[in-house]
Amino acid sequence: MADFVDATGITWALVAASIGALVYWAWSHLKPKYSGYNIPPFPVKGSFLLGHLPMWLKTQDREIVLKFREKAGDVFSLDLMGNLLVVVSGYDAIKEVMVNRWTEAPNRPTEPSSHAVDEAGLGVINSEGELWKKERRTMLEILRSFGMGKNILAEKIQEEFNVFIDKMSSLNGQPVDTKDLLSICTSNIICSIIVGERFDHDDPHFVQLVDNLSFTTHNSPGFALNFLIGIARILPVDVFGFKAWRNRILQTRKEFSVPHINKEKEHFSTGEASTSYITSYLGTMQEELEKNSSISLSEESLIATIRGLFGAGTDTTSNTIYWCILLCLHHPEIQDKVYEEISEKVGHGRGVTINDKPNLPYLDAVIRETQRYASLVPILARKVIESFKLNGYTIPKDSLVILNMHSCHHDAKTWGDPEKFRPERFLGAKGNLINQDEFIPFGLGKRSCPGGALAKMELFIFMASLFQRFRFEPEISGELPPLSGYYGILYTPDNYKVRFVERLTQ
Repeated sequence: MADFVDATGITWALVAASIGALVYWAWSHLKPKYSGYNIPPFPVKGSFLLGHLPMWLKTQDREIVLKFREKAGDVFSLDLMGNLLVVVSGYDAIKEVMVNRWTEAPNRPTEPSSHAVDEAGLGVINSEGELWKKERRTMLEILRSFGMGKNILAEKIQEEFNVFIDKMSSLNGQPVDTKDLLSICTSNIICSIIVGERFDHDDPHFVQLVDNLSFTTHNSPGFALNFLIGIARILPVDVFGFKAWRNRILQTRKEFSVPHINKEKEHFSTGEASTSYITSYLGTMQEELEKNSSISLSEESLIATIRGLFGAGTDTTSNTIYWCILLCLHHPEIQDKVYEEISEKVGHGRGVTINDKPNLPYLDAVIRETQRYASLVPILARKVIESFKLNGYTIPKDSLVILNMHSCHHDAKTWGDPEKFRPERFLGAKGNLINQDEFIPFGLGKRSCPGGALAKMELFIFMASLFQRFRFEPEISGELPPLSGYYGILYTPDNYKVRFVERLTQ
């Protein structure tokens, strides 16, 4: 009996020692890395070791940022497993970080999807330093060569959206949910740039691509998952939906990006005119190789950039259009005013082109107001590589800054009535378009979205074509779908149906 008691005591002593060692290990690895700094205040007390991570995992990124801002103001801190996150709201403070403190916080933190598929440090989104400069410069040069901001690309956009318009016309006013078709059309425009061709909408290869893109956008884990990627990858069960999400990303790489790169490599020849983003990138790679450049482009970065192009150029544009139609259902007088402007300045004998943009300021204002109201990308982030001061606090090296972009677009001090959809806020006394500094849908500074010009072209051409030809009416007369949405990577409207009614002038 005594031997059993002694053995039991030894066993429990070993268990206690193991637990103690585990707690010490966790504390040593998860203890705050910001001690001794005059950091911004915490809105609430965090839990032991995990800090504010449990609170973040329970809600959407956008909602927790808005909630804590009410308690702690424009600059406050959060602790995620010992890592410091500083949340910044308001245009002035955000501009300070993105523009004036560019050298101290120049890089984006690697997003969860890039950690998931081992693309950290690759492509335009996740690369840093000189490699990022080269990747971004290469992207802009290629996009300009394909006519970004010019008629040649505008014609490709118009061709794709004509397919959409014809499908809406064939419904003869029957209600339809356009979300999926909008994603297909905008994805096809990106395809025409990346691989040099568009796809039929019923092409199974293309349908799978669009489905994967939509799934990964709408089911993206929140920012906090960055700190649990390692755990999520080895867990036997898919607790966070991480594995299903990761498999879709890998499938897109395996069945689209890699095959198209290999196909272009087979026929690639230096000196030939480029027919796609891929061939242009391969050509630049070859030039860098011949120069023996110390910082070189790579196929791995090309794969990451392709995913970035789809992510930035597909659902951002399609969701903006989806929001615009929904908002116009709630404000029929606004869509009528756009129609009148198009009728007066363009007429109905031809379609609207990108050259008409200077003559259609009210349409442009409606698009801008949609972007402001929806605030599709509510948060951005930056990594701090050198400590700096902000609003009297120290933002330490190795911390992360979360930029509450929603606050710029919904600040009552700037906009007066931010929750109201009012395009006139972007127009001067004479009806001319005016710029608002606080309107930053594509970000600020050197890390602003490189595809902003493409998105502006798509939005203008598509919405002009729709307003010129159709009137948007609710599925059931007198019953409007709610102005509500959900957050994945983007803030997306809840699904709704709309009737596209042909204007009598057609």
